[in-house]
Amino acid sequence: MSDAPDPLAIRWIDHVTPTAALLVSRAWVLREVAAVPGLTPARRAALVEALIAYEPERRHGLRNNFIAWMLMLGGTGVARLVGLAPWIGFVAGLLVVLWLARLLTERALRWKLAQLAAESG
Repeated sequence: MSDAPDPLAIRWIDHVTPTAALLVSRAWVLREVAAVPGLTPARRAALVEALIAYEPERRHGLRNNFIAWMLMLGGTGVARLVGLAPWIGFVAGLLVVLWLARLLTERALRWKLAQLAAESG
């Protein structure tokens, strides 16, 4: 028996360690891989490393930029309309953009995890 820590255990540092996709943490990846049934510990560790290094394909950059700026500037206009400081609307729009980006990143990483798990057997 060795006293080495379990590489798949979630530690506090994993919650603040970003993956290549930047919007999810290593702890999120560890939880998702742990939820996949029927994998050996070695295969789980390999899946964790593969997902941490995976960066989803970037497409539609101009369209996404346009949508993001419209949300942030639209939030500024709505905030001004209801009597709030415009920066509050801008920040609200930015938070919506980050929330949507995280949802899309989670979807892409779950798709990649399903693909990698299917390859393993």
